[in-house]
Amino acid sequence: MFAPQDLGPTVEATAYSLTALSTIVVAVRFYCRIWVVGKLKLYDFIMLAAVVCTWGLCVVNHYQLYFGSGEHPRPKNVPPASLGFIEHRLWGSARSWYAYQIMYLGDLGLIKLSILVFYLSIATTRTFRVMVHITIAIVSIFTVVMIFLNAFECPKDPGMAVTPAIFRQRKQECFDLPTLYFSQAGFNIASDTIILLLPMPILIKLRMPKARRFALLLVFSAGIVAPVASSLRTWGLYVWNHTPKSGRYNGAYVLFWTQVELNTAIICASVPSLQPLFKRVFGEISRFRRSTYYYYDNGPSAMVETIGSPRRGNASTDPLSVVDTIQPPNGPSKQNFADESEHDFVIVQDLGDEEEIRSRVLFFASGRSSAQSYPPKSPQRPREMLSSG
Repeated sequence: MFAPQDLGPTVEATAYSLTALSTIVVAVRFYCRIWVVGKLKLYDFIMLAAVVCTWGLCVVNHYQLYFGSGEHPRPKNVPPASLGFIEHRLWGSARSWYAYQIMYLGDLGLIKLSILVFYLSIATTRTFRVMVHITIAIVSIFTVVMIFLNAFECPKDPGMAVTPAIFRQRKQECFDLPTLYFSQAGFNIASDTIILLLPMPILIKLRMPKARRFALLLVFSAGIVAPVASSLRTWGLYVWNHTPKSGRYNGAYVLFWTQVELNTAIICASVPSLQPLFKRVFGEISRFRRSTYYYYDNGPSAMVETIGSPRRGNASTDPLSVVDTIQPPNGPSKQNFADESEHDFVIVQDLGDEEEIRSRVLFFASGRSSAQSYPPKSPQRPREMLSSG
């Protein structure tokens, strides 16, 4: 086990570097949402609040380490510290740990809610939407209850939680914190796993080329890192709880794995929102549905086309690789098509990721299987469509 004399520098370096990395990822996420997709949604702002809370937790961690967490007891050959110095450290340690346990719960709750609200944006079936709403309710209630229990961990004297008396009379006057912490850890691992698995049945059923479906599943599966990080934090809690003589030192392991857990959750939760950037960088690998509009002098006609399918125009292989042709009410006659097609131009507009997933799931859920239910196939070029009329 990694055990230097002072864990403080390691914890602080990890906290600030990981939080900086997650901040960069969220900044790129906002760039994609504003400049590529063109809109921000509620789950983006919730994740922004989580990043702000994570930076606040870094500051709290700094004071926890400043007041002695992560340090080994003084060697016997070193003169003992003065009573005033010890009292000062006890006051600071009690207040910083009190702030830490509340901010950690709030931060983690925000991250989970951001992911679940994102799921609502791609929910197309009533069952999936109900399951997401139930999960949101459970996570919200658990977070609020745990924050309340930690804020009033000493019910007979709530103010004692921020005084040195918490270290001397905790077992007599306050809740059993190890039991509280382990129950929170167990819930976090279970909820992380449930949140990871919630959208998988829908994603697996998507009717799209296997390579793109696999890439989409891989993007959503990045969240598997979150329950792993929560398990490692639980190990840190175990070490802290079972070494009372070195509790101050081993408490830094809890801080270390807390930062790993929170920041990996933020990064993994932001990966699906980076899809527009992946589309532009990797082209065909991450390209989804586009809308192409053809404008003519006497009126527009719209064509919706799936780009990048290896079997273009074959409606029987990919239900969404179809063309919907909408003729304007006062469109040009057949005789004028040849002349007016000289002035056509094309505008390409990218749809958002959640709209792409929703459209595919809605089509799958509709259960259309007959050839009559598909719109007519598209010619490969606009001129062929015009001349064929």
